[in-house]
Amino acid sequence: MKKTILISALASMLVLFTACSDMDKPSPLDTQSASAMGMNGADIPGDSFGDSDPGLASRSVDGLPFDPDHIPPELIMCTIYFGFDQYAIPPAERAKLKPVVDALQADPSLKIVLVGHTDWYGTEEYNLLLSGKRADAVLSYITNLGANPAGAETVARGEATATPDVAKDSPEASHDRRVDIVKNK
Repeated sequence: MKKTILISALASMLVLFTACSDMDKPSPLDTQSASAMGMNGADIPGDSFGDSDPGLASRSVDGLPFDPDHIPPELIMCTIYFGFDQYAIPPAERAKLKPVVDALQADPSLKIVLVGHTDWYGTEEYNLLLSGKRADAVLSYITNLGANPAGAETVARGEATATPDVAKDSPEASHDRRVDIVKNK
């Protein structure tokens, strides 16, 4: 009887500690720069989610249908990379956005699409939300630098183009955590 109680108690403690082991890691909702922007799940516009947006297929880039999974490299103005499970723009990436703002200010007719991506870790729903928050963070940042937000839109792709089954610290996974800023004239 004592062995049964002891085994039950140990099993309960094991389950409790296993369930709480991820609680120490901050989530993207905990990052200060994102919370300072007032972003939360309800703030993501519905058109951020590429597959649910019926107008995505009707958009075009240089006269061709817009396909956020196959963007010609020459149309990508800039790519901003993010840390694992983060949507605050890293300080090292911020300088890349000034030329984009300068181009938007020099040509008011220039339109851009900010396409957010994630690696394959996490649920599909979480990754879709995270990629939208990354795109929204970049849009907010360039707007604060003086870009007209009317000439930009965001598309969340989540893990749609992620390299599957790679380690979190691999170059492939790091490359998947990004926002591509695409010309959309």
